[in-house]
Amino acid sequence: MKKFILLIIVIAICPLTFAESIMKPINDLGLGTVSGRAQYFGMHRYFERNNPESANSHTFGIRLSYHSPEMAGFDFAATYDYVGVLAASESSNDGNTLLSNGKVNVLNEGYLRYKLGIINLPGTAVVVGRRVSHGEVFRSDEFRQKPRSVEGIQLESKDIPGTSIIVGHVRKLSNVWDTGDRWKFNNMSHVFGTPEKTDGITWFEMVNNSVDNLEFAFFDAYAHDVCNLIGTRLRYSFTDRTAVNGYYRHESSVGSAPEATSDMYAFSLQQKAGRFTLEPGYFGVRGSNLRFQEVTTGINHPLGISLIIYPGMFNGGSDTAYLKGGTQVGETTLYFLYHTTWQSKSSFEDGQELDFVARYPLVENLAVALKVGVGQRDMADDTIATDTRLFLTYSF
Repeated sequence: MKKFILLIIVIAICPLTFAESIMKPINDLGLGTVSGRAQYFGMHRYFERNNPESANSHTFGIRLSYHSPEMAGFDFAATYDYVGVLAASESSNDGNTLLSNGKVNVLNEGYLRYKLGIINLPGTAVVVGRRVSHGEVFRSDEFRQKPRSVEGIQLESKDIPGTSIIVGHVRKLSNVWDTGDRWKFNNMSHVFGTPEKTDGITWFEMVNNSVDNLEFAFFDAYAHDVCNLIGTRLRYSFTDRTAVNGYYRHESSVGSAPEATSDMYAFSLQQKAGRFTLEPGYFGVRGSNLRFQEVTTGINHPLGISLIIYPGMFNGGSDTAYLKGGTQVGETTLYFLYHTTWQSKSSFEDGQELDFVARYPLVENLAVALKVGVGQRDMADDTIATDTRLFLTYSF
């Protein structure tokens, strides 16, 4: 099976090297920028006390992107993602069950942008359509074959010195999780798991760097008939090697949503020690479970890459202590995260997880990455979960 999968990957990548040679003249002629990516992604999970307890799937994804040149203040961009299943265990239901590593077929980006230079606002633009967003409210979080993307309209500006601002309205969202139809652009009711369709999310976010060594962010997101999110984030750098981070988020139900309130607090110390960067910190949630979080819209939080989310750190009444770090050894990038969570409201008392990531560039444009996670929960019978992911990525 492994030899068969490797053969399929090689056969699929070879034509892409030819496609790259065709794209280069298009880019050189100034007709826009064409780029792409081919990626193999293999995943295996084992969860105790789950049905099924283990599953695996192997997918191959193609991404094609185009960005037009600017004309009279307008430009256009589009990205198409297609993912097919090469092989999957029967228990995985074609990569869906337990793994969320199945089929994808979506125009993940397709937006028209107009820059307002004509009214002396060269750093301000209106964007309409589908776009990958990676900010304070929405996060791209490319944990599998595609990043999260939103559909709507937004105004983005950097014309105020030291300040970036985004204000907009999102109608639909395409998630990173490939289970069922979650990769499609769904109404926010599907994203949040509410029974009735909602009118989307209206949001504002601002990041300011005008004060030396200080970065401050403020944001508000009103998810109609779900909740209102308001929050802040700050980072202060004592030196180029030492910094502190602080986060606060408050969610409260709105409209027809059931009454629920939650508060999130987090702080961390980031320290460079030789070739390593280490960050110990705390992450806590009070009240109800967070609704803006990794399995819905994404969340800008300090924990980083948690492959399994096994300790349940987004649950209401949880306290999480963590340590993450990274380094570069030659051309190899290494990263780890350990976090342990104490629960006061969940069905299990506490849990912990250890994640490890290694990435190495094999040759130009081709890289391999390995991600491994192990989680444990304290229950009547302790449970264990493992997560292993292998990526082989060719960019052109």
